[in-house]
Amino acid sequence: MSELTKQYFDKQINSQTKEIKSYVDGRISSVEEKLDTKIETEVAELAGMVERRFDKLEQKLDVRAEVDQLKVKMNKVWQALNIKN
Repeated sequence: MSELTKQYFDKQINSQTKEIKSYVDGRISSVEEKLDTKIETEVAELAGMVERRFDKLEQKLDVRAEVDQLKVKMNKVWQALNIKN
């Protein structure tokens, strides 16, 4: 009958520890990859939202500038025709 020695237990524990470490490292890598992908997706979506918002704001500003120009022109027409507004 073989004797159970400290060396035997150390060898078994080291083997199991390596397996556990390898498993945990693999799981952590998998989670990190998924998290990186999720972050990239969310950042891209937020960037798109901000860009669309700026596009809408730019359109509103363009329209506002046009309206202001038309008001100036209309005032000139009214003045030329002696019409009070």
